[in-house]
Amino acid sequence: MVTVYTVTYNEELIIEFFINHYRKKFPNCKIVIFDNYSTDRTVEIAKSFGCEIIFYDTNNTFSDRKIIEIKNGCWKDSETEWVIVCDCDELIQINEEQLKKEEKNGYTIFKFNGYNLMNFNNDTLENISYGWPDESYDKILLFNKTQIKEINYNYGCHESNPIGILKVCKVYDMFHYKFLGKSYAINRYKKFAERLSDENIKLKLSWHYFTNEEEINRLYDNNEGFLNKIK
Repeated sequence: MVTVYTVTYNEELIIEFFINHYRKKFPNCKIVIFDNYSTDRTVEIAKSFGCEIIFYDTNNTFSDRKIIEIKNGCWKDSETEWVIVCDCDELIQINEEQLKKEEKNGYTIFKFNGYNLMNFNNDTLENISYGWPDESYDKILLFNKTQIKEINYNYGCHESNPIGILKVCKVYDMFHYKFLGKSYAINRYKKFAERLSDENIKLKLSWHYFTNEEEINRLYDNNEGFLNKIK
C-alpha cells in the first residue's frame, strides 16, 4: 500500500528505529533509501532490513538542491499508490488502517502537525516523549501519487506547492527526532555545517547547522523540566 522514501547521511543511530517504525505502521511497506555515501553503518543496517539503497554523490557536501531534486521525483515510479517522502528523523503518526479509512473519506494528501522531541536523560529512542509543537515542521509527507502529479518541495522541504487533486488531511502528527541528546546535537550540527555546499552557504540554506555548542546547551538548559509530554 505504501512506499517510504528517505535521504540519509550517517544516520546509524536512528535508521533502525526509523525502519521499525514504518514497518510497524505499514507492515508490507517498501523502504527506499537515497544515501549520500555514509561513512558509518547506515547502509549496512538498512540493507540488513531489506531496504533498497540508491547512492547519490554531492562531492562530500550537503546539498539542499540535490535533496529537493530527489524528493520531488523519487516517488514518481512507485509501484504503490501511496508514498511517504521524509527525512529519517521524521516519524509520522498514522498507520495502515487509518490511512485506508482516510482514503475512503477522499483524502489524497496529508499535512502533519510537527513536534520536536528532545532527549534529556539518554533515554532509548522508544522512550523519548517530551517536546514542543513546531509549525515549521508542519509538513506534507504522505500523498497519493495517482492524484498528485507534482509535489514541488522548496528548499528544506518544509513547504511545497503540490499539483493535482488536493484534498488535504491535517489531523495527524509527525514526531521529529532532532535533539537526541546534547552531545549528539552538538556533534551533528558541527559535522553538517562543515559539509554545507557552496550554494548552501551562498543562499544561507540549512543555516541552523551553524548553531554553536553554547546555544545548544542553552536550549537544553532552558527547556529541561518545562516541555510537555507529547507521546
